Parts: sequence; structure tokens; C-alpha cells
Amino acid sequence: MIVAGDIGGTKTYLAAFDPSRRGFAPVVEKRYETTGYQSPGALLKTFIDDTDSRPSRVVLGVPGPVRKLPVRAVNLPWLIDPGEISQSIGGGEVHLLNDLQATSYGTQVLGVDDLCALNAGAEDKEGNIAVIAAGTGLGEGGLCWAGDRYQSIASEGGHSTFSPHSDLEIDLWRYLSAQHGHVSWERVVAGPGLAAIYDFLRQRDPGRESAELRDALAQGDRSDTVSRFALAQQSELATEALDLYAYLYGCEAGNLALKLMASGGVFVGGGIAPKILAKLRDGRFMEGFLDKGRMDEAIASIPVQVILNDKTALLGAAYWGAQL
Repeated sequence: MIVAGDIGGTKTYLAAFDPSRRGFAPVVEKRYETTGYQSPGALLKTFIDDTDSRPSRVVLGVPGPVRKLPVRAVNLPWLIDPGEISQSIGGGEVHLLNDLQATSYGTQVLGVDDLCALNAGAEDKEGNIAVIAAGTGLGEGGLCWAGDRYQSIASEGGHSTFSPHSDLEIDLWRYLSAQHGHVSWERVVAGPGLAAIYDFLRQRDPGRESAELRDALAQGDRSDTVSRFALAQQSELATEALDLYAYLYGCEAGNLALKLMASGGVFVGGGIAPKILAKLRDGRFMEGFLDKGRMDEAIASIPVQVILNDKTALLGAAYWGAQL
């Protein structure tokens, strides 16, 4: 029995898998509020007790770079220590993957209904695969073929420098640089990026902001508010912001595809993509993806798909655990 997990800053999915079964349907699965537990060991012990599971192996996708142990989690007051987890659950192997590595492995077990194609392309069954995932941050990574199976490629590419290539984007860079100094792609494409793009456009012409949207922005998640108004066509300014956001998301997805020469495909994960799927499908994302000068034709052959299944990292942790 394998217990796999996807630990997030707010929620955690844990599930038990029987690797002798066909497919990757969990035997039992639970969702927990991550911050309700003092440590990952306490959380895993709760799952073990709740489900009466007795795993021989635990594999967790965690929010942070897995270079040396223990892992200091991003957006959580935890040190994630395999030894502490093993002791809490009464022994057994405990393995950690970066959450983007887990998502990358999860692409190998997704079905047709878990994906939405943005570009059909021509899939290379043994080609490199790129995964980009905008959420609270911007995750980037992928998979490379290792002779008999795929191995994950870890990356912190979301923190690479934003590269504007139009007068409007240069002005956006200036706006963000005044606030942050270094402007990474994460500043533009991750969750807060849409609100930042909206603020940039608004300051160019403050009179275009509606009173209704201004009041809505004062409450709740600002980027989510901008996307809702844009998708409902309730604000021309919000629509322009989401349009630019989708284009720039596509630009960086295309950059990653080129850097990995991802002939095996590009997967767009994270929590934002399914929420703005209608915008991603209208062509603006792919316009940015394909805007690569002399490499336009080469990149046009790469399949691009949006991940709709929010359990992909959980499935990926189970998939990797079954390979050990």
C-alpha cells in the first residue's frame, strides 16, 4: 500500500493506493485543512487513523524545493522531515517530491476528461514534456525520457526575469520594477499578476474603472475579481487585463517549451487555468505561445493541454511511488 499526498498551503489531499490494481483509483481519499495541524507527521497520523491504512511507503508532493532535508515549506510554518513523519505513523519509507515534480508525474496518468487541448500538435511519445502552473506562485518543470520511463526535471524557472517585447509590456515592466526591483515571470503570471496588470492599466487611465468593480476589488481576492468581471464582460478594463495576462502566460509557456524542447507536449496546470479556461481557449494564450520569431513553425507542432483535474499532484506522487 502506498499513501500519496499533495500538501498545499491551505488544503492537503491524502490517499491510499494499491499498486497491484490497474489504474490509479485510490482505495480511500481524504481532504484536510493543512493549517489545522502542527506538523506533517500529525497530519499523516490523522489520515492513517481515519482510514486504518498501513502503508509500506509514503510519497508526498510538498510546496518547496526538495534539495536537502528537512524541507522548509513555502507558505506553511513547517519543516517537512521524512523522519518525523515516519516516526509519527509508526515507521515505513517516506519520500518527498517538489509539488511541480508531482504534478509532472501526474500527467502520465491523466485521462481525456482531465485535459482540455489548446493546440493539437503532434505528440512525440518519448519527447520532453513541459509543465507550467500558475497559482499562488508560478511553478515550472517537466519530464525527460530516461530510456524506459520519464524522470522529472526540477526548476525554479518561474523566478527567471520577465522579458517584455512591446512598448506596452516595457511600460508594465517599469511599473512592476518600481515596486519590486527585479521583475520575474512570477510577478506577471502567478495569482497576484492579474491584479497587478489591472492596476497598471488603470493607472494609465483611471477614469476607465467602474464604480462597481472598484467596490468589488476592495473585498476578497483582487485577481479573482478582475477575472470574474472580465469573463462576464462587465468591465472593458478588466477584459483588457485578462487578455494581456493570457497572452503573457502563453509567452512564458512557449519560452519553457523552447528551453526544454518539449516535443512531448506542454501541460498548463495550477489553480488559475481552469478558472479562466474560456479566455485560454479564445486564442490569446496560443498567440503568445507561438510568438517566437524564427521558431514559430517548430513550436506550432507541440501539443498544449490545460490540466482540469486538481488531484494531478496527488496522482503523480502515487505514480512515482509505484515506480520505486
